Amino acid sequence: MSTDAANHATAIETADRPAAAHRANAYHVLAKAFRTPAEWDEALPHALRRHFAPFGTPLLERAAETADACQAALHDRERASVDHARLFIGPFEIQAPPYASLYLDPEQRLMGPVSQAAAHAYAEAGLAPGPAPKEAPDHVAVELEFMYFLAFQEATTAEPAWAERQRRFWQSHLGRWLPELARRIGDADAHPFHAALARLVAGFAEWEAGFWRARAQ
Repeated sequence: MSTDAANHATAIETADRPAAAHRANAYHVLAKAFRTPAEWDEALPHALRRHFAPFGTPLLERAAETADACQAALHDRERASVDHARLFIGPFEIQAPPYASLYLDPEQRLMGPVSQAAAHAYAEAGLAPGPAPKEAPDHVAVELEFMYFLAFQEATTAEPAWAERQRRFWQSHLGRWLPELARRIGDADAHPFHAALARLVAGFAEWEAGFWRARAQ
């Protein structure tokens, strides 16, 4: 994806911090957490605590646990990087594939119809592929960044179309596989950071599903 808003690195600051802004910030920091440890910045632990504070417990407690593990991992990125590769890259068995295709496509075709559906959703929202995308369009970090972009647009424009795009993408795509990804990470005897991240993601996915159910009533 390539867009000024999608690549914006700072949190949304609004006077009343509406629900869309809270959710945008949460998606943004989770996308960062799924990047390789070499890409983490020193502010990531603080961002995890800060951007999950509005959600209350237990999400705040899970975010604090993840932040503590991240702070420790920043002092030993090599160990965290080895675990990241084991979970998400390979070269042998990938324990927690980070691509929607491997959960939603019965034939598990990378760059197949599931990837294409994600790319279509990005294009429909006005996002064009970058000149040299580093990841497939259905990589978890890319999908989390997309939800950040949509919630950012809702928070800053208040146009209903942005909320509807979020709902559709969550219910037809990201929400259908994110909990299973979290479960696989949790089952993989992961590094303390990734184990804590899995618990945070599972809790946030449950919160988000409830959020959209409530909005439908």
